[in-house]
Amino acid sequence: RLTPPAVTGLGYLDAVDDTTLLALADPDDADGDGVSGRVQLLAPDPVIEAAVALEAAQAPDPSARGTRVDGRYIGRFGKKALTVNLLHQTVGAYQQDMGVTSDLLPEDLANPAAGGRASDGVADPEVGSGVVANVVFYLKTLRVPPRRDVDHPDVVAGEALFTQVGCASCHVPTLRTGRSNLAVLDRVTFHPYTDLLLHDMGPELDDGYTEGRATTAEWRTPPLWGIGLQADFQGGQAFYLHDGRARTLEEAIGFHGGEGARARAAFQALGPD
Repeated sequence: RLTPPAVTGLGYLDAVDDTTLLALADPDDADGDGVSGRVQLLAPDPVIEAAVALEAAQAPDPSARGTRVDGRYIGRFGKKALTVNLLHQTVGAYQQDMGVTSDLLPEDLANPAAGGRASDGVADPEVGSGVVANVVFYLKTLRVPPRRDVDHPDVVAGEALFTQVGCASCHVPTLRTGRSNLAVLDRVTFHPYTDLLLHDMGPELDDGYTEGRATTAEWRTPPLWGIGLQADFQGGQAFYLHDGRARTLEEAIGFHGGEGARARAAFQALGPD
């Protein structure tokens, strides 16, 4: 069971250059801080190749994203970073979540348990490239909730503590986009609180499933922007973590093991003030 991802601000994350993610990665924990984030690397397939090529065709710097590392592409979207860009994410969600075919994924889902491919009697692809392009454009330009009360003393103090206890090692507060053909996304500094890397979160968050090269306990750092409004758009009760098991931020932090264990201990050692 997975909670649906927030879709605000995805255009900023899509526009971060691959070199930024590679610079943030520390797979061998060279700095000794207990955090060893690594990029998700996905084997090439026709859908990934097409998604990368189509995005590069309209990019002012085609080489900035879609980089190959050891022959594989860098993933950045999804719970375990299984998709390379918003086009890849969109056509995958159409097919896998809704059973809707598109030009890049024109076949209905296969269901081996039912004895073959599903058939809905509708000609494939069910949505054209224009519809997909419009959805991708919408996702790229859907803004994030504005930062609130940034100068309030409690917010300033909380931001300092967030870094002090180690949360910012994975939930990196500030990133910058690369060149974009959309002016609002072009070389912009923004505050998503993520590094888009995979981290081992320990046995309590081990879901038993691998995706790409992510192990069963590894997750892509989710952005935290807008998390203070989460209860408002979840019916008055917030549901945190990939499966919604936590009802408070304290509970969510309490499930952080593995690379998050040191930050969890530091947080739990804080006094009430």
